[in-house]
Amino acid sequence: MRLNIHHQTRYTYETPVQNSIQYIRLTPRNTPQQRIHDWKLSTPGETSQMMDGFGNPVTVMTLDNAVPEIVLTAEGVVDLTGKPLTRDDSPFPPQVFLRHTPLTETDKALKKFASQYSCNKRSLVRLMKHLREHIAFMPGATTVTNTASEAFKLGAGVCQDHTHIFIACCRHIGVPARYVSGYIHSTSDDHVATHAWAEAWIGSNWHTFDVVNTLNVAESHIKLAVGLDYRDAAPVRGVRSGGGMEHMETRAWVTEATGTQ
Repeated sequence: MRLNIHHQTRYTYETPVQNSIQYIRLTPRNTPQQRIHDWKLSTPGETSQMMDGFGNPVTVMTLDNAVPEIVLTAEGVVDLTGKPLTRDDSPFPPQVFLRHTPLTETDKALKKFASQYSCNKRSLVRLMKHLREHIAFMPGATTVTNTASEAFKLGAGVCQDHTHIFIACCRHIGVPARYVSGYIHSTSDDHVATHAWAEAWIGSNWHTFDVVNTLNVAESHIKLAVGLDYRDAAPVRGVRSGGGMEHMETRAWVTEATGTQ
């Protein structure tokens, strides 16, 4: 399936930003699951390219002049191959993804919940479905600073929270798990195109676990970046001077290209 992606993020400020450095993870890689047919990332500043420690392509943007807003646009065409599994594609061994972070630490309640499950795929699929039943999808209920334990206690969150909770449970029972940011194609106009899901290391492959959609096959997912948690794979992270309060708007469209298989 060939998909068109258009994603725009706009930051506006109370006063002009004087200087800014942003690390932008909005460029997908060629993998056995996805082939990049065409891709373009537009930014207002000077850019350079690098790979981070997890093997994610990163565009580093620097601005040294005063601007009232920053607009980032990523767009392109990606082919999904339909291959379900990802072999080890990380510079680190999978065991690195057993390490908890502040966002994926487990408290007593989360440990008790996770301990009901085993390290095999069938059990992890049950864990995913149980989590989806327990945690309501509720935009605005949490922020990017909420931890897995906090969202679990609240019983609500967004895809980031569902993913953090699933990862926390996997690591507690000894299954390496990592955070994935990217896009998802849906035929529903109400569906948010930017997305997050988890991958768990079972046997000799990374297996997809999209908790919000209770999917364990990445048949409509375009991967941008992986990491231990959201902070490692965030589409945009950086620092700035000046600007005062910041307001962010982001919109993405993922549509199937016409006239293609």
